[in-house]
Amino acid sequence: MALISPMVRTALFVSNIDASAKFYQSIFELDEVYFEGELTSEAAAQLLGMPADSITRYKILRSQGLNKGMIGLFQISNPKPPAVSKDAATCNVGETCLVFYCADLDVITERLNAGGHAMVCPPRHLQVN
Repeated sequence: MALISPMVRTALFVSNIDASAKFYQSIFELDEVYFEGELTSEAAAQLLGMPADSITRYKILRSQGLNKGMIGLFQISNPKPPAVSKDAATCNVGETCLVFYCADLDVITERLNAGGHAMVCPPRHLQVN
């Protein structure tokens, strides 16, 4: 038996959880809110390196009832963490690349463009043999 399972979800820290959830639900069809709520415990704050009285809202999104490939969105307030600086000319430490199976990359690109979303690079076709 493996010592660790395949990755279940990724966690993203966001500045606006409702706008972020709408993005992942409308563009990538993560249409189910699997869990949502607030973390207000001192243990959760300590885990995130935040003051004991910080508040963390969370939503975990999934698709097709699958318990894999989920995205956990976390919005921390009181205080709000600082934004990460971005150098648009290159990749940056801490950035993420999301990988999805899809039949038509053009549909995803059109959704992103229609929503006015900036892409670091356009979606790419990855052939896995």
